[in-house]
Amino acid sequence: MCEYTYENGQKCRLKPLEGSKYCPLHIPYEEGEKLFGERIKELKAQKFEERLKAGQTYFEGVYLYDVRITGMKLEKPIVFKKSRIKTIIIDSVTTTGITFHDSHVGRIIVFDSEVGTFLLNRSTVFGLNLLRLRFSNAVYVRNSSVRYIMINSTEYTRNGGNREEEYGEKGSTGRMELSGLKDVRRIGINVSYPLLRRILQEHGLNVSTSKRSVKATTLVLREIDFDRLARFKRQVRLSVRRFHGALVMEDIDIFGHAEIVGSWLRNPEFIHTKVVGNMVFRRTSFHGDFTWRSTFLPSLPVELSVEGFVEVEDCHFDSPRTAEVFYRIARISWEKNGDFDRADEYYYREMVVKRDSRTSGRAKGIRSLILKAEVLFEWLFADLTCKYGTDWKRPILIWLAAVNAFFPVLFLATESVRGLSASLSLLDYEYFSVVTATTLGYGDYHPVGIGRAIASIEALFGMFMWAVFLTVFARKYMR
Repeated sequence: MCEYTYENGQKCRLKPLEGSKYCPLHIPYEEGEKLFGERIKELKAQKFEERLKAGQTYFEGVYLYDVRITGMKLEKPIVFKKSRIKTIIIDSVTTTGITFHDSHVGRIIVFDSEVGTFLLNRSTVFGLNLLRLRFSNAVYVRNSSVRYIMINSTEYTRNGGNREEEYGEKGSTGRMELSGLKDVRRIGINVSYPLLRRILQEHGLNVSTSKRSVKATTLVLREIDFDRLARFKRQVRLSVRRFHGALVMEDIDIFGHAEIVGSWLRNPEFIHTKVVGNMVFRRTSFHGDFTWRSTFLPSLPVELSVEGFVEVEDCHFDSPRTAEVFYRIARISWEKNGDFDRADEYYYREMVVKRDSRTSGRAKGIRSLILKAEVLFEWLFADLTCKYGTDWKRPILIWLAAVNAFFPVLFLATESVRGLSASLSLLDYEYFSVVTATTLGYGDYHPVGIGRAIASIEALFGMFMWAVFLTVFARKYMR
């Protein structure tokens, strides 16, 4: 018999190869290649296929090259323990679970399959690829060294029952968890991966160009140590695209950039999360319940630390308070890095949603009317005139339009100005408008009747707009 001894103390019952004390599955790479050359790959593949067809799905201590499990419906989970595998492709397989424990694997590809639980634990893997995977329980990638993780078009199917107890979890159905990982170079959710497409095509698998959202009850990214080589610092290290579900990022130091694009996030949590590069939120919808908005949201600016820039573009927020916090984080990041023009854009958005939040409460009656009046006043004098002090051109344009067009026409229509001549032209009215707005008061023309009220309003308007212009101009060019 083969000399390999399992953890339970029993020895492998397979016949050893000639010249070796190990069977085809357990003979190490070096010994097998020394005895049989390239033929050892064929011997290992043949024996693995025989054992799989015989109903064996538990493999411990095996050494395999290119493995492909395809078109099978298995009652028991597929388990690899203390094994070494170059490449394994699991294609069109239905099983209760797939487990890699304490193993070394070059590349794991699970394609167009249905599983209960996928578990990778205490293993070393170069590339993990889950493509069009449907899982009914959970996906766990834990306590391992994984260089690249790509998860595309993977969905929680909600039809497999609860098997959390088999893996020491309760209440975790539908969960995708990446935790305790090291040496990570990139994590991609629904990202393009040309090399994977070429590998699958070499094995006769056709990958469609259409991509579905990755759906799970919760996506947890916790205690992930990214490779800190300098050449990765300017790359996107974490990319979450078209994800639908709750998102939790905890105790992560991303040495590079991170992006969340085209996703639908429920109660997103960023706890002790640091991004050395930029953080991008684009075309993402944020949804939070009352508990999340009252407990987690206020601490978000402290918990999420970004050394570079934060971009929040084309995003949807279910509440003005949520939008205000995210815009504030973006504004602070641009101010910290010296780009005040971009910071002003986010400051304006922050103030607009902050203004809108006043009327989104439950105030009724006279209180509601007072709030609406305050909002109207703020919009008229703070937003319309200068976009909350961020646009110095707007007060000039408004002043010129009002003084050189609106008020002269109003004086002309009411014929409420008297002067040196009996009949006044439009230029005379415009001259009087300029003199009134600048409060020069030469005395050659004076208002009468309703013109006195109009002139008083224009004088106040002129002084106010010049004060606004000087304040905004000084703020923009003196800071």
